[in-house]
Amino acid sequence: MGIRNHKGTIKIISMILIFGFALSMIISGILFLKNNVLNHDSHRQVIAKVDGKKIYRDEFERELYHLKNNVSALTSQKKQQLAQMGIATDTMKELPENVLKEYIFQTIVDREVLLSTAKNLKIKADESVINKAIENAQKQAGGKANLIQALSQSGYNLASYKEVLREQEVAKKVQEKILSSAKVSEEEIKKTYERLKYSSLAERTFEESKKEIEDSLNGEMADALLGSFIEKEKAKAKIEIISPEFKKLYEDTNKVVFEKDGYKYTNSFVNEQLLSLYMSTPQGYSQEMVDTIKTGLKSNLEKLLKIMAKAKAAGIKVSSELTGLNELSSYSKKYYNYLIDTYKPSEAAMLERFNSKKDIYNTKNTISGYVIGDEYTASSKDIEAAKKQADEIMKSLTPENFAVKAKEFSKDPGSAQNGGSLGNEIDLTKLVPEFSEAVKKAEKGKIVGPVKTQFGYHIIYVQDKNSNNPNLAKVSHILIIPSVSQETKNALIKRLNDVKTELDSKKITWEQVETQGKYNFSVKEKFKTLAKNDSIPGIGKNDTALMDKLFASKNGEVLTQQEEFGYFLLGKTGEIAFKEAVFADVKERIRLEFAIEYANNEIENIK
Repeated sequence: MGIRNHKGTIKIISMILIFGFALSMIISGILFLKNNVLNHDSHRQVIAKVDGKKIYRDEFERELYHLKNNVSALTSQKKQQLAQMGIATDTMKELPENVLKEYIFQTIVDREVLLSTAKNLKIKADESVINKAIENAQKQAGGKANLIQALSQSGYNLASYKEVLREQEVAKKVQEKILSSAKVSEEEIKKTYERLKYSSLAERTFEESKKEIEDSLNGEMADALLGSFIEKEKAKAKIEIISPEFKKLYEDTNKVVFEKDGYKYTNSFVNEQLLSLYMSTPQGYSQEMVDTIKTGLKSNLEKLLKIMAKAKAAGIKVSSELTGLNELSSYSKKYYNYLIDTYKPSEAAMLERFNSKKDIYNTKNTISGYVIGDEYTASSKDIEAAKKQADEIMKSLTPENFAVKAKEFSKDPGSAQNGGSLGNEIDLTKLVPEFSEAVKKAEKGKIVGPVKTQFGYHIIYVQDKNSNNPNLAKVSHILIIPSVSQETKNALIKRLNDVKTELDSKKITWEQVETQGKYNFSVKEKFKTLAKNDSIPGIGKNDTALMDKLFASKNGEVLTQQEEFGYFLLGKTGEIAFKEAVFADVKERIRLEFAIEYANNEIENIK
């Protein structure tokens, strides 16, 4: 929606309180035996304390293991994608382990600081909520025994899992307490809508947008309040780092990168930015990346301080609960909005823009409505028919006639005319698993199949194998794709025509079709401002004849549309007639365009 985007500001702090507990996480058996079967705290190494609450090394190792696995999986995916693009990945560096260690340890400490405040706030976990969560987990796992087994694979037992749930419940209540003052006013919601109603909210009324705007603004303030609260509580908390190794980790994490006027960036921000960049871009780790981040943080802090000075001079105030970088960020956002709300271009400038771009401001002839339907897909009978065809072809197939049969029967356009050949030698790792496994298991010179994949049924002729590399082979194949029978098409048409009958008779509404699960169609599109030259939602093409028919139809009338690939129902629910723009009617829109341009330039030019 663009509500939370701000050109002049970076996001200062992320929600670090998410407890990344996942049953699918696999921890080593040694860790489980040591900490859950023996279950003696005396066997566990204490690495730190927060207000007396112990942090154990195995907790740290478990969370580090999970993060490393996620990063490793992402790295493999990045390398594979880059290799497919022909980009070498041999020199791509992974994130240093120390960055991950610093990030995880800081996260654990911050979490414990938040949990520690629960005592002062007299917050306790509701055991009925915990028991209900356990009950739901047992149902999802298929019983208590299955849950215990899944927990053991994750390095937990039932007792330690309950403790995690208690911490989650307590943290949630602490956050709710902190954020109780984060409610935005109706006035601010309306102002936000006014800034966005010609851009990201152009097709929506205030009432339609209100909840989303409110949630976004409240979430924005919640992030800032939570970050500020943790920083204030951390300053008051008694944090003891017992292990020398972790003492260095903690010191390195909190080392100041840049400080000015009492505001600072530490290495923890560098780590957050490193993780974000590494996980969202094709780049590998480099010292250049670190240096770029640090330079960016320095210039960002200097800019935020200058913006704060301008904001204060303009009489702007922010919540007294905000501290540090969260305070600066709030000033920056409010100042940006202030520039937009108060800028007044000259009447002459606005009139000149109106006259030069009048077509943009005209009200176009558009309609609102719905499209529902589905593409034709092979039924189980169609799939079985394809299997029978493949079986029949197999009966008379030999290495000598394979190429002829492939040209006659194969539906693979890339290989059929080449007698089914996939080339002199193909890399099996680039093929779907079912196909490659069948080739690996088959003997050289043999014909195997039919092998079912997502594409259909394959009959595979393994002509040769590379003796030095099991992933290389010379193969040909015949692909039989299940054809959608007329019977299957008729079944879909009948289902949709039955829906049309219900719509025509007013037994159901478009909204019910859209929301109720029994109307199980892959295409359920709602449009609000469809113009004649637009593509039809859900159908995906610009059909002039169909569009003319749809525009000419009455509100509530249901049209049918049969395509080669599927069957659809369309209906118009409203229409906006063309109207030539009048300057007085679009004056505020033009003012807002100038104001946003002005605000962006002002923020950009603050160095």
